[in-house]
Amino acid sequence: MPPHMIPARPRKGANGSERRVFDAFASVRGHDDWIVIHSLQLRRHATQFQGEADFLVLVPGRGIVVIEAKSPEYVSYRDGEWMLDRVPNPGKSPFDQVDGAIRSLRGFLARREILVGSEPIARLVWFTSLGRHQFETHGDMQFFEWELAFRDDLRRPEALIEKVLAEHDAWYRTVDGVAHDPAVMTGDHVSTIARALLGDLEGGRTLADRKLERLDDEQRLLKSQARILDAVARNDRIYFEGPAGTGKSHLVMSAAKRHAGHGARVLAACWNELMADELRDRLGRHAAIHATSLNALMLRIAGLEANPVDADNAWYTERLPQLAIEALRAAPDRHAYDVVCIDEFQDVAGLPGVLAFLDELVADDAKLVLAGDRRQQILRPSTTHVDPFAVAREHFPGLMHVSVDQGVRQVAALASGAEELLSRRFGYSSHRLVTNDTGALSIVPVGTDNAGAELARSLRELLEHHQAHDVVILSPFGERHSLVGRLLAAPNFTKDEKWLRAQLRPLVGAADGDAHGRVRWGSIGKFKGLDAEAVILTDVGDAGIAFAREHGLSWFDLLYVGLTRARYRCVVVAG
Repeated sequence: MPPHMIPARPRKGANGSERRVFDAFASVRGHDDWIVIHSLQLRRHATQFQGEADFLVLVPGRGIVVIEAKSPEYVSYRDGEWMLDRVPNPGKSPFDQVDGAIRSLRGFLARREILVGSEPIARLVWFTSLGRHQFETHGDMQFFEWELAFRDDLRRPEALIEKVLAEHDAWYRTVDGVAHDPAVMTGDHVSTIARALLGDLEGGRTLADRKLERLDDEQRLLKSQARILDAVARNDRIYFEGPAGTGKSHLVMSAAKRHAGHGARVLAACWNELMADELRDRLGRHAAIHATSLNALMLRIAGLEANPVDADNAWYTERLPQLAIEALRAAPDRHAYDVVCIDEFQDVAGLPGVLAFLDELVADDAKLVLAGDRRQQILRPSTTHVDPFAVAREHFPGLMHVSVDQGVRQVAALASGAEELLSRRFGYSSHRLVTNDTGALSIVPVGTDNAGAELARSLRELLEHHQAHDVVILSPFGERHSLVGRLLAAPNFTKDEKWLRAQLRPLVGAADGDAHGRVRWGSIGKFKGLDAEAVILTDVGDAGIAFAREHGLSWFDLLYVGLTRARYRCVVVAG
């Protein structure tokens, strides 16, 4: 888990250097006992009307580091005087700012009778725009070399802080007359200092307040992707490709809205039924947009009310597409669309019958918007996997390939934890959603005798930070064989399992009145293309691996899809 970030996101008005430092700390894992305070306003400043500390890092057992973040184009230090190009006060020493902040902090905490007096408080000036090789110094009487940080240090900020405190300790423990004792920085003392500087750490926020804050962040990032559509607006046929959580679905839906706004008749479709429900919810109010699943679309075109009760895979992928093709040929203008938008194209890229239907449906002059991720082909055996873009280009010449690789849905700490768990990179260039006030990825090992109790414990913990309908429990298995399915079907159950029964509802099939305020559960495959604030993955172990092998599925791809459904936190219940 990352350090406790206060606030949970960069403050409004934070400059580029502060955002880079914030993002660096928010991506750290394994230091959840640290507290990182960003942009602390010093209204009780010791030497001026007011001031600001860019960052305070409080480390139990070690001390405090006060950071001044700068991003100058050029730095000069001659004859004891600083010159920083392109900053508000180019001739002001950055260490003077840090020293003023430290004096103010010591004075304030002393007046509150919180300061023991021997707390190590170190200085750090961080030039986030300069590489270490661009600024050679060994320090002088005014500062130590280890009190400077550079762009290189953004990769491992935890190592930087530990080095600064170690160097600070090595020097001042030998200085006579200086009270210096890292041992006073107990976990309780660190929390007391943080509460004194910023009041209650929680601030009285409710679960609904936290959700609104998250939604604000998410919508801001997704809206910023509009510039991608602006950049490719003159292209009639576009294929968006990238890893999970890079906003491909949002781009597809935004494109559909734009075209509908210009008077076009638009089809927005996908293969997954639950995701089709999401399309209908998001786009259904636009009269010019037909949002549907490809199955429902083919049934409609073929003039059928529903799939046969005994329908098998060949019905969905061969016979129904052929019936729809025959209907299209009989009345080619009846189901004409000016723009066709298909999300999760990789789901149909390996289905020749469905591709033939799309060939017939998409007119030569129709505009086309597709999106896909080759790693999410979990609905078919891995031996049938294809390159979705290559398939799309073969069927629809003139496609423009647009790579989207910046994560905008999942917090950085969760994404990096998932990559570490699977020992592979997913293809992200960076992550723009860096805040995480509820944790990231955690692994819960279980045995056959305590799986229900551990699942209940994990769910209770998540419900302290998320509303029930924002949590999903997923399994590689279908409903009957998953951990939740087995618990619900068992004739006898424990107190924890009884509590679980009262919290859960299936992904599909529950009555509307049964859905409010309950946690959804189901298979990874059914939830593919969707996301939730928090996800619990169950049945991750030998049984799951055996299931994947038996059905020819990629175990890596299954876990990749499952892990990337979560936006803020994921708990892996590992057998």
